[in-house]
Amino acid sequence: MFILLVFILFIAFSIFLYTSQKYTKSTLFMLLMGLSFLFVMSSIFIYLSKDAYYYNSLYSYFRISPTMQNQLMFLPISRHYLIRILNISSMLFLYFGLLSAIFFAFNVPARKVRQIMLLLAIPAVIQILLYDPSIYTYLYYGLYPNVMTSQSLAATYEIIHRITYSVNTLYVVVGISLFIYALYDAPKVRQIRSNILMILLCYISIQIVYYYINFWAPNILIAVSKAAHFIRYKPIILPGNPTMYTLLPYIATFCLIISLYGIYKYSRIHNNIKNQELVISRNIDSAVLTSRVFSHYMKNELLAIMAQTEFLEQMCEKSPDVVQEINVIEQRCRQIYERLDDVHRKTARSKLDLKPTSLYKLTEELLEHMQMELKNVRVNFTRRQPAPLIMADPYYFTQVIENLIGNAIDALENIPEKVRTIDLLINIKNKWVEFIIRDNGIGIPEENLELIFQPFFSSKPTSRSWGMGLSLCHSIITSHEGKMSVESRKGEGTAIHIIIPLIAVLEDQELEGELT
Repeated sequence: MFILLVFILFIAFSIFLYTSQKYTKSTLFMLLMGLSFLFVMSSIFIYLSKDAYYYNSLYSYFRISPTMQNQLMFLPISRHYLIRILNISSMLFLYFGLLSAIFFAFNVPARKVRQIMLLLAIPAVIQILLYDPSIYTYLYYGLYPNVMTSQSLAATYEIIHRITYSVNTLYVVVGISLFIYALYDAPKVRQIRSNILMILLCYISIQIVYYYINFWAPNILIAVSKAAHFIRYKPIILPGNPTMYTLLPYIATFCLIISLYGIYKYSRIHNNIKNQELVISRNIDSAVLTSRVFSHYMKNELLAIMAQTEFLEQMCEKSPDVVQEINVIEQRCRQIYERLDDVHRKTARSKLDLKPTSLYKLTEELLEHMQMELKNVRVNFTRRQPAPLIMADPYYFTQVIENLIGNAIDALENIPEKVRTIDLLINIKNKWVEFIIRDNGIGIPEENLELIFQPFFSSKPTSRSWGMGLSLCHSIITSHEGKMSVESRKGEGTAIHIIIPLIAVLEDQELEGELT
């Protein structure tokens, strides 16, 4: 049955390689790790079949029938070569497993790839040579009895085995640790982190299965007699309940396939983020959230139009700027129509479309759009290197920033024009981006700070505010897997902090491309 599963796995590997076309180094090394595991298991099956110690018990361990065991027993391959294959494939499993973890956790420069591979291969090659049956036999014949006794040679190899066992255990521990680090270091986006968590759990499962069956490898499985010119082959000891051995190969095979799929899928997500082509759709409460955004935006725009008509009443007979104000009204009406059309499409889809978005570009476009509102305010906003990329729905996220800037403008109403200031700061902190909107306005009373995110709470008259702005902003940021907080003191201004997951950092060339 397991042999059939091996063939199915090979077919799955072939399909995977054919469909992926461009696969990462981590995927390739995970594939080679799986192939090495198959060679390990196959070598163990054949070795046990040729060993009389397990002649009547292989079915209870691996469900190998007596007929299959007889066929394996008479395969034209000696146990001498089986030990060699088992040792080599065991070291390749550990070697490729660590490499897959390294290249998954880090973006290794091309010039260092070969160095890392050669450095990690040194312990593997040394162990393959030390535990090779032919080399051990040659050493035994050369050292015994003039240089070492058989007991001292066995004791020496026991010390060597303890050292190599520690090194191999370190390979496994480091590999698991690197996948844990990749999970910790990954963008704080649920879809990405759940994918890495799946890969981590499967990787740990494969390593546990390997160690449960093959923790002793590589090792010397022969005893040499120089006087009798005889080599005795030692049995492989399988500790524990035989039922566990029945399930473990299938568990490892399943986990291996899931890991390969997970790494392949994660690589595609990573490439789509880099190319700014990824879209993550997330359902929202369309009847509540979208309608609130619509109502809130309509309220702001109608208030702006009313303010413009008040200017017209005063300027109609005395100022030539009336034409310019009329143009502003027409522009406002045009924008309302475009937003209404956008809201209608959003309502029909009932979901957020999160995509890689340049926070700098989004902010600059919004500031350009709000030139009229900000004409009497000094805005401090400067691009910094590096440039952060976030997963955001540009429409909804823009609504949040626009509303917060609008609130800051309102807070500056009683501040002299010469000192009215709004600071926009974007900071990168670990895997998060902090967007701060700070004004030097009248501030928020301390007793209101805990209430400002509640729906329908407002310190302004109902004619000017319906108390939905900050509540909506908080809901939208939460839907983006972000956080929102406020700092304020009466008479000293207000600072709104938005924390959003960082997806990537735009390099200099990518930033230049974005600017153009």
